[in-house]
Amino acid sequence: MQQDLTFKFDRYLPLLDPEHFSDIAFYQALEKIGYRQVLLGGTGATNLGHLCRELKRHTTLQVVLYPAGPDSVAAADVVLLPDVMNSNSHYARPFGSGSVSTAMHIAQRGLNFLPLAYFIMGNSTARWYFDAFMVPKMKIIVGYALYARMVGYRVLALDYEDPALQIDPKLIAALRNIEGLQLVVSDEFTPESAAEAMSLGIDTIVTPSNIYEDAADPLALAAEFHRKLLRSG
Repeated sequence: MQQDLTFKFDRYLPLLDPEHFSDIAFYQALEKIGYRQVLLGGTGATNLGHLCRELKRHTTLQVVLYPAGPDSVAAADVVLLPDVMNSNSHYARPFGSGSVSTAMHIAQRGLNFLPLAYFIMGNSTARWYFDAFMVPKMKIIVGYALYARMVGYRVLALDYEDPALQIDPKLIAALRNIEGLQLVVSDEFTPESAAEAMSLGIDTIVTPSNIYEDAADPLALAAEFHRKLLRSG
């Protein structure tokens, strides 16, 4: 088994669902804009292995994979092991059946991996899918995060994909005080709101695939995110 102890996310990563973004020309265009990493995940697991191979063949992009389960493990540069820390589901929580099965597939194939402590913060589709319970107080979230770091997680991800929920600057500041913890925040950001969120001290911003799926010009949107978040990175 291999765990990448040196890997670090770029300041911004677009999460792209291969079901909607399977054309290699799209990724080549991202590379021309200046992207170095892409994050793949979502419903489009059927063609995932082929897309990963094509990306390695035709681009220099570093491919980060967010697998939905063992059936969506593919030979990416880094495969995430996302443990949903506030999940009631036997499938998604740490040491849950899905987490263990996914880890076994990664180990059997000798793939590079990175454990990820993942919190669902709002009332989103992800909350329903992973049967997540809400953590009501900041100090409890900080406690979870401190524990996650103490037992070996180096990356903590907060999923804020709920229009009624705002990112709490005090929580971000408290999490930034945990030594050695990379902080990733996912939300349906605009380039402007993403830059504002990053100014709070967030290490990496992630946007879900649907903002690109709904965009009139996905590459123009990607270029604007790159200009706001990556050009000076």
